[in-house]
Amino acid sequence: MMYELLGRITFIFLIGLALLFLLSFVLSVVLIKKRRIILPRLLLFTVDHFYHQIKGLAHLFGLRESLVDNIGIELRNTLSANAFARIAPHDRILVVPQCIRHPKCQARLDSSQGIMCKDCGMCIIKNLKVEAARLGYQFYAVPGGRFVERIVKKVQPKAALGVACYKDLNNAMHDLSRAKFIVQGVPLVRDGCVGTEVNLRELLDRMKLGIEDTLKVPSPCELEASKKTA
Repeated sequence: MMYELLGRITFIFLIGLALLFLLSFVLSVVLIKKRRIILPRLLLFTVDHFYHQIKGLAHLFGLRESLVDNIGIELRNTLSANAFARIAPHDRILVVPQCIRHPKCQARLDSSQGIMCKDCGMCIIKNLKVEAARLGYQFYAVPGGRFVERIVKKVQPKAALGVACYKDLNNAMHDLSRAKFIVQGVPLVRDGCVGTEVNLRELLDRMKLGIEDTLKVPSPCELEASKKTA
């Protein structure tokens, strides 16, 4: 009798927990779409501590699992935007993945600096590098998360702005946040191993958080972003 009662209590508890996960997931998706995030720390705590369970529920209901990672990214962006804006540009780094470069790119990979862009102009990396330097950022195009860890340990920035696929970006932001770095992130709108793409307008807006841009003439990056949104 006692075991049966314990079994029922456990079953009810698990059902309640699953409903809590689902509610948190649905609430996060709705609020992020409406750009009205309520209790972001509580939602982020739930997503971080029950990450795999929530992903399992998303899969069960036929939803994209990347939605869970996107929630984590948006919540971290919201929570750290003001702190990021207060960091001087020279204490920030911008890290983009090598997969956004042109398939015929001839730039070599340096063990400490990442992709050494030759400024050929075949992809957006050249303009991003120029824009980052203009705003005061240190810029890196890297092949993976391990490389990011190496750069962060070497450079010791106060803040990092990253671009990557949903899962890698969410994981990197989680790890850097736990290490007390201030983070912002922009997920790829098209991911993969080559030919990936980022929302340039969103990336530029995040790069300029807290920076007064006095440039009178649009930069090459601004012009490219305008083309993409036209």
